[in-house]
Amino acid sequence: MTVPADAVPRRLPLRYLPASYLESSPKLVGSSIAGAVYLFGPAVWPGAWAWLALGPLIAVLVCEPVWRWTFTRVALTPEHLVVTTGAFTRRQQSLAWADIGTVDSRQSWAFARWDLRVLTLSQAGDERTKVHLWAVDEDLHREVTARAGHTLRTAEAEVTAEQTGPAPGILLYRVRLTHLLLASVVYGQFALIGGGAALGVSETLGMFGADAALTRWLPLPPVVWAVAIAVGIVALGLVLTVVRYASFEVRRMPGDRIVISYGLFSTHTRSVSRATTVGVVLQRNLVETLLGRVRLSLLTTDSAAQLGTNLLLPSLPRRVVERLLHEAFNEDPSTRLLSGDRGARAIGTGVVLLAGLIAAAVLAGWVAAWLGWPPLLVLATGAIVFAIAWPVTVVLCSRLRVDAGSDRVVLLVSHVVQRQTVLSAAAVHIVGTSRLAGHPLVADVCFYAGMPRTFRALRFRPAEVDALSARIAETVPLARTHRRAPAPALT
Repeated sequence: MTVPADAVPRRLPLRYLPASYLESSPKLVGSSIAGAVYLFGPAVWPGAWAWLALGPLIAVLVCEPVWRWTFTRVALTPEHLVVTTGAFTRRQQSLAWADIGTVDSRQSWAFARWDLRVLTLSQAGDERTKVHLWAVDEDLHREVTARAGHTLRTAEAEVTAEQTGPAPGILLYRVRLTHLLLASVVYGQFALIGGGAALGVSETLGMFGADAALTRWLPLPPVVWAVAIAVGIVALGLVLTVVRYASFEVRRMPGDRIVISYGLFSTHTRSVSRATTVGVVLQRNLVETLLGRVRLSLLTTDSAAQLGTNLLLPSLPRRVVERLLHEAFNEDPSTRLLSGDRGARAIGTGVVLLAGLIAAAVLAGWVAAWLGWPPLLVLATGAIVFAIAWPVTVVLCSRLRVDAGSDRVVLLVSHVVQRQTVLSAAAVHIVGTSRLAGHPLVADVCFYAGMPRTFRALRFRPAEVDALSARIAETVPLARTHRRAPAPALT
């Protein structure tokens, strides 16, 4: 599109350069030190050859901020946001304000020093439908979010609001320290974060030969070292989780927007419009089922349902989740929700399934060992059997239910992890059945949530599938309505 004359293209703020270099300084310093060690320590493998990987990395860290600042232009028109990038081949992205469904505003510790933020505006989950503004100042931040219908309050506005009155919107949830720690444990988040950090520390110590010196100074038995490392991973993971997701809160704002915000040193605010919300997801693993807790996530057109993105309630008591679903999200009381079930049967089913999957993997490994295969192939055989059996049993444990008295479609998987997706019937694009010898065998429900998704269920009622298909045909224009023809009978 042609940018109107009154919409003067503007550069990124000049403060973006020092802010970006400050943010990447740990990587630059670490890469430079590692490069020096490899270059001047020939005994350290792979020696100077390491610069084949380190050189391009350092060059990107040094040149990318200057490149972005030099060749990026931002223009705001009454109808569109236009971002132009590139040097030799210019690329112009145009996103209509009315099409912006989700706004992500991030402020790292380095950008906070210069009062800058990074904005990502999304129409759907595809990267081609997203526009990134690598640095915006307070004025541009306020103007862009206001035009997109996602006004986000900055730090200065929060201070002013505390002095003049309460924050706008309805507070749905504010995290407590105990809830955050528990969520970190039940998700395994502490192990991922703490394990990654511990691996980085270990590689750094090994690079300088400090690991050998440490074992000489503290000649402890291997079991004690293993326990100490495990405790360190757990403690470090919990601390980093708390730092990353501190002040996690969810608000329902005017205009039916949901705003999720969190972060201690680096803050992240995510605004999701109601128009992009196609359903909710309730999920619990065996530990959460035993403790009577449930996770709640929004399912949106750019969904990434995990901690810190569309996650609304991290592992809360099921009664609290059920109350909020009915009061804050207008969930139909006639819909049977996972949060209303104590989960005694789910625990038994999950334990039996997990034991069966492990037994199948162990049996496959035992057969491979009996045949005289190498240990590596024995482990690989067990892992392959487990990886194949898991999705197969997930489909076997899936169920589709269409509530006749509401516009909800319920997709339920009662597996090791119990997951219930409650979709709006209008979000379903394709519905169909596959038949075997003339009998319905598998039901397919296709919808879009960040990417095209298909839910397959072996347990369903053909009459409900036919009713859903008829409902789609009535509510969706003919050009966008699809009904998969039944598969021919197999003989």
